[in-house]
Amino acid sequence: MAIHTELENLYYSDKNERLKISKTNGDLKKLKKNAAQKLTLVKKLLPNIDVTEIWNCHYLAYLFQHGETTEDYKKAHKYAKKAVSMGSNVTKWLYAATLDRWLVSQNKLQKFGTQFKKTKGMWKQASVDNSITDAERLKYGVPPLNQALQKFKEKYKES
Repeated sequence: MAIHTELENLYYSDKNERLKISKTNGDLKKLKKNAAQKLTLVKKLLPNIDVTEIWNCHYLAYLFQHGETTEDYKKAHKYAKKAVSMGSNVTKWLYAATLDRWLVSQNKLQKFGTQFKKTKGMWKQASVDNSITDAERLKYGVPPLNQALQKFKEKYKES
């Protein structure tokens, strides 16, 4: 089992870019373009990545989460689920977010409440099916539903 160095570099590159970005349309377009380029590389590397390595699964989940298609989100969730099943605590929030993003991309209700949409200039939480309790959300590092929108806005400095 070995961490795939190129995959790890793509992960940290994406993560650092997201930490630095200001939320202007130009930067978001650039971020989206860069994420697509990284994901293209990830897809080429995938046959050579050891997916029995917990960190490789975490990195794959993170990078596929920033894809653009339902299939990308499905793969993101697959790898997050695998990392969590191997004992990764740091992947738990990503597990919840990948499931929600995959569901929302299929026009289904999300479970954990990690996905938000801007409608008429205002952020709103995408609809939640309420089958997950706030206690369960906490196990995955997700805030209670009544705090989720505020936490999202604080994280992304949105009003």
